[in-house]
Amino acid sequence: MEHQVFISYSSQDKELADRVCTALENAGFSCWIAPRDIEEGADYPRAIMQAITAVKSMVVLLTTHAMESPHVLSEIGHAFSARKRMLPVKLVSSNLPPDFDYFLSTQQWLDASEGFTDETLKRLLEAVSGSLVGDKEAEIAAQRRKKRILIATAVVVFLAVGILGYWRMMPPPAAAPPVTASVLPAANSASLDPAARTSEIKTAEPKTAEIKTAVNPKDGQKYVWIRPGSFTMGCSAADNECKDDEKPAHTVKIATGFWLAQTEVTNAAYRKAAPVKAAKVTGDAALPVQGLSWPEAKAYCSATGGRLPTEAEWEYAARGGTREVYYNVPSKIAWYAKNSGGRPHPVGMKEPNQFGLYDMLGNVSEWVLDRYYNKYDVEADAVGPHVDQPLAGNATAVSRGGFWDAELSSIRVSHRAEQPNDEGVETAGLRCANNHLAP
Repeated sequence: MEHQVFISYSSQDKELADRVCTALENAGFSCWIAPRDIEEGADYPRAIMQAITAVKSMVVLLTTHAMESPHVLSEIGHAFSARKRMLPVKLVSSNLPPDFDYFLSTQQWLDASEGFTDETLKRLLEAVSGSLVGDKEAEIAAQRRKKRILIATAVVVFLAVGILGYWRMMPPPAAAPPVTASVLPAANSASLDPAARTSEIKTAEPKTAEIKTAVNPKDGQKYVWIRPGSFTMGCSAADNECKDDEKPAHTVKIATGFWLAQTEVTNAAYRKAAPVKAAKVTGDAALPVQGLSWPEAKAYCSATGGRLPTEAEWEYAARGGTREVYYNVPSKIAWYAKNSGGRPHPVGMKEPNQFGLYDMLGNVSEWVLDRYYNKYDVEADAVGPHVDQPLAGNATAVSRGGFWDAELSSIRVSHRAEQPNDEGVETAGLRCANNHLAP
């Protein structure tokens, strides 16, 4: 039987652990708990490690006994390394020992220091349910993507067969008279040349006179100067769809200006600056590159003499001086589920924000430098060399801005998406920041 939840506890707290296990299983969650689920004669430690690897979440009952147990510490250490979701239930008021705190400091706590009540149990059931919903949503999304690919492939094959059959049935064409230049309007002549067609897709110049731009010679992309300033990061005022990981709203000072790419990195720019990895880029030159992992995005920006923007820099630039949920009417500025037709579009076709930046919302989501946490640490560095990055094995990364098939609520300027730190993400692209360009 496939288990969903591993219950980690001290043997001296078995009565409490059994109560939790019974409640979870009565609610429909399959639990693994020792010694019940260890087969007779099996190697005890190996069975525990295999179970942790197989489950999706771990409930940790943190009592005084548990914090003195090397076995519980070993279990959470293994879950940490396997990047399992952990739900610590803290039944003591004292601080955790340093080794426990190392593994659990980034997890969302369930405080039961005043006793494990029925209300505590109810909140635990809700937390377990929430921890498993993400897996189901990811599975559904993957199935949807697979279905779309299969349908698209079938359509292409069907059309190709039909066109080939029709072409074979057609008689040879009669010789046509030469067409002079005056027959076709000049505006259409460029569309006959694939190279001209690509160059035809240009971003309109921003109307704001204060916008200062520069071109990065390493990838040919235009950058916009983002002046220093302060803004409120996180939930926008009166945003009733704001999520917990967008809180608390807090003031961030961008003390030093920086350059930011005016558009998302295109396939053409990626091929130019990252030739070793360019084989994976097969789309039209003007489309945003997509399917990158966080390390690939970071490496690309480094190859162009720049860096990934921090999450604070990205949101500051995306807002463009506004405090609203969107920096303009969404249909005018973004490609998303309602208007994209289920695909990304060439960059720069929508209206820019007040800083002259295109597609900050929608089209492809954009990697940022920071490690993901489920709430903001207002004391941590938001800019500069000490921003916390997703380098640890259990860390996750952040992408911002939503993407072409996202619902309206997921292209809000404060929306954050937790992503794996070492895998390509189909919907993710990037734009780079740079401190060294000259106008």
